[in-house]
Amino acid sequence: MDLRLRLILLSLVALVAVAVWSFPAWRGSFQPPSLRGGFPGLEIDLQDDYLALPSDQREELLEEHGKDPAKALEMARVAISAPELAPRDADWGNPQTDAIALASGEFIQLNALHWGAGDATIYQWADGRRSLQLMNFESARGGDMRIYLSRDFQPLEPAQIGADFLDLGRLKGNIGDQSYLLPAGHNLTVYNSAVIYCRQFDEVITVATLR
Repeated sequence: MDLRLRLILLSLVALVAVAVWSFPAWRGSFQPPSLRGGFPGLEIDLQDDYLALPSDQREELLEEHGKDPAKALEMARVAISAPELAPRDADWGNPQTDAIALASGEFIQLNALHWGAGDATIYQWADGRRSLQLMNFESARGGDMRIYLSRDFQPLEPAQIGADFLDLGRLKGNIGDQSYLLPAGHNLTVYNSAVIYCRQFDEVITVATLR
């Protein structure tokens, strides 16, 4: 065997030895995202954003993936999307001094992906208007978020919201104080909760019992 062939063979043996020795370091590149801690099917450039989510949210998303992969993938994309700040309401005064509180409640956490914080209060203003005010509000992200008034005291599932809910429109933002004008002459005493509902995924995000 000539010297050149021996050198080629020795080089190949050396490369194989280095590859075997370093296998633990590079084998992760060939594993699916779920085995590396990422989310299956999520775009590569979004994996770091997913990994930045709290661990309980990542676990919930992976659990959802086991039941409905397509829905879970869209939920993951929404979960890592930027928060939506509610625009400042210029048409309302200070409810603490200019209105009477008729009913109020606090938003609650349902699980790692469905949660809210802050207060929901129905106010009667001096000019006769009534509004639902969300104060110190923050909630999980969702797709096509709506705000409802429901007769149920604590509807945790979409079916519990009922068919006779009052739709106040699109949620103005998942962070920030915001106001919703209520219909004039409408009997509001029949409604017992404010519900943040995700229409895209048919999920209740959070709910506040009004008392």
